Amino acid sequence: MDWYSPTGEESEDCDGDFVETCESHVSTIEPVPRSLSCDAIVLATYNVGEADRFCILFTKEHGRLAARASAARRPGSQLGSSLLPFHRVQVELREWNNGYVITGARRHATCAGTETLPQFLAASELIELLLILLEEGEALPELFESVAEALRSTEPSSLPPTIRILHLLGHMPSTDMPHFSMFNTEEKHCIGKWILGECENSSVLSAGAQKTLSSLCESILSDHTGKKQRVPTIKRAMALVI
Repeated sequence: MDWYSPTGEESEDCDGDFVETCESHVSTIEPVPRSLSCDAIVLATYNVGEADRFCILFTKEHGRLAARASAARRPGSQLGSSLLPFHRVQVELREWNNGYVITGARRHATCAGTETLPQFLAASELIELLLILLEEGEALPELFESVAEALRSTEPSSLPPTIRILHLLGHMPSTDMPHFSMFNTEEKHCIGKWILGECENSSVLSAGAQKTLSSLCESILSDHTGKKQRVPTIKRAMALVI
């Protein structure tokens, strides 16, 4: 292909120079970062660098994602007090090529009820379950609302929301399956309510039935992920000590 100058004179060998110039220009263009505003639950945090905090978030709009909060651990940082495990926050994010950066965070008025040790352990068990099961980048708004409601609850048992979480993620079999053959009709009805998110008081099930159901949940989790939660073991050990 021949190229011509504005004067009408023919210019040779311009193809390569023109393409090379364009490619050089394109390679120097910086991508514009995407800004996001998300309703999020802080699942875990890790200290990185001198003052940064790395956060694992479960967001209503984008599912699980990881983000870094620069200088969050410095004295007086407005991010530090909001970005803590169990907290529900409204976060402002910037998405760069190497990940997300938190630019702002505001704690919701209603957060996890962790005033008592049983409530703290129940919340810890739910958070650990989510860290095991959630995949990156999959929006699950119904699950998000169920978890947020469970964390606000003063109910010390994590069993009803655990049943609900496993159901919403497609891991919990229905109560007419052989897995529930050891439960009577009334107990199956109660478990069915939990699956639907209609969390009746956990005292409906006897201590023995709750123990059997907990073991079933642990077995289901192990079968699907090959992993085992640590918090239930800690709860049982503490019960023995107490």
